[in-house]
Amino acid sequence: MTNLAPDLRVDSPAATGGGVCPHCAGEGARIYRPGAPEERREITSPEDAADILKPMLDGLDREHCVTLNLDTKHRLIAATTVSIGSVDHTFMSPREVFRDALLHGAAALVLAHNHPSGDPEPSRDDGAVTRRLGRAGNLIGIEVLDHLVVGSDRWVSLARLGALTARGPERSFELDGGRSHGRQSVSSLDM
Repeated sequence: MTNLAPDLRVDSPAATGGGVCPHCAGEGARIYRPGAPEERREITSPEDAADILKPMLDGLDREHCVTLNLDTKHRLIAATTVSIGSVDHTFMSPREVFRDALLHGAAALVLAHNHPSGDPEPSRDDGAVTRRLGRAGNLIGIEVLDHLVVGSDRWVSLARLGALTARGPERSFELDGGRSHGRQSVSSLDM
């Protein structure tokens, strides 16, 4: 895994942008910056994203919304905590999700949030917010590649469940040919 050193900062764009998340501002938004472009990890599949996101979100007692901000070659620029919510929801408005991505010059992002219950089964709201963020990203030129829901021992890719089908097959996030590592818990989502 890429060397991702945590940098806890209260001056994060998410923390200083007008009270995006009061709890984030109070505790400092966690930002991971991997280094020079040639050292950055390329995110070519949901599995690659989950390898970074699962350790960040595992074992938390409240829902956290996190983004992986990626360059044009889908290399990691930064991972940021967008919001920290309660045991059963967190805030994911387009304004807040894309703020750090814009400030980091991202061309794409992977969104994720955890379910403290341990069950990564996406809700209807998870599907709706994924579609909304995908449309918002298209408008501003930052592609939403996926939205992962992370549970205690598994995770689910909403892109694989069809929540981001507007991209079309030619824009698939699955640059590795779509091989699966058996970590996905469901195969369809009523959206």
